[in-house]
Amino acid sequence: MRDVVKFAETDEELHASYRLRYKVYIEGMGRLKEKGDHELKELRDEMDCKARAIIAIKNDEIAGTMRLFWGGDGDLSPSLKTAYQLESFNAVLSDEKICIIERLMIDENYRGSATALEIYQEAWFFVVEHDVELVLLSSEPHLINSYLRLGFRPFGRTYTYPGIGLVVPMMFLPGDHEHLSKVRSPFSMLVKQEDAIKYQHTESLRAITVSTASVVAKSLAEKTDYLNSVLPVDQVNTNQRPKIFDNIDVKDIERLLDKSHIISCVEGDHIIAANNAAKTMFVLLSGMVQVQRPSGEIQAIIFPGEVIGEIAFLLNVPRSANIVAATDNVKVLSLDDASMTRLLKYDAPIASKILMNLCKALSYRVINN
Repeated sequence: MRDVVKFAETDEELHASYRLRYKVYIEGMGRLKEKGDHELKELRDEMDCKARAIIAIKNDEIAGTMRLFWGGDGDLSPSLKTAYQLESFNAVLSDEKICIIERLMIDENYRGSATALEIYQEAWFFVVEHDVELVLLSSEPHLINSYLRLGFRPFGRTYTYPGIGLVVPMMFLPGDHEHLSKVRSPFSMLVKQEDAIKYQHTESLRAITVSTASVVAKSLAEKTDYLNSVLPVDQVNTNQRPKIFDNIDVKDIERLLDKSHIISCVEGDHIIAANNAAKTMFVLLSGMVQVQRPSGEIQAIIFPGEVIGEIAFLLNVPRSANIVAATDNVKVLSLDDASMTRLLKYDAPIASKILMNLCKALSYRVINN
């Protein structure tokens, strides 16, 4: 079979999609084991009967897949409406103007290639063909920057996805040509500005994004406001616990924050889920969080200014515990793992300070817990 990206049309193609999910999520990342069919080595659920699947075929093998829900195929399910907080959007749009995309999986042999972008492009063509005005997805913190570059923006409340941890709802407005051009989305070239007139609700949908987002991206925020939201943790907080920004210049801190985000959470949110493979580090800005063993036993309390997730980042191992918001006023600074890795690799002076601060923080935690 020639290389192709398409919607799955046969049972064979659908099952190939399910098998790739199993390979990537269950075998590769140890996630969602309870949902897998371990005899067939497939990962599927009851929602798949209502979804379309996009598949990428490369060198006669499946290289990537994604599922897509479209309101034109029937009303979106109550669980999707709850997860994606559709009440606000349904006041403006009917379901047939909404698409939800989930479970993008790329085979490890094709990561870093154009496969993911080709899958999104196939979804884009579907969106344009069916006059969809709103595309939604949920992103793990370490993937936010990738979606921002495509033109997505955070909205609504973060929530805990079972087996994965904290996820951030994000929205894409095909009619917002101005924003797509501003962020240099590859999709800005696929629709002309004059064609955007057919999207009647872009302004109203953009307003919902601004009013409900619980995530502030550094790349979309005012520089001074964003910096002031982060620095008081280290300048004002009087506790003596070591902190990641100790003895680092403001100018260097700005570089560290370049691809970061501030995420608001409520009590009970799992900021980190045990055994998750993601390596993002977080700095607690406000509130308190608990470190919980998988059994539910409380192992430690984390206070503002402290780092969480640093062990998985430094050792390249899955998360060892659940990190759960213990109060409603929790805000965390999410430090993009790819950006942190590049900084540590290519900027020795800052890297040495960061690593020393992380060592001090870990030592303090060992001694005092």
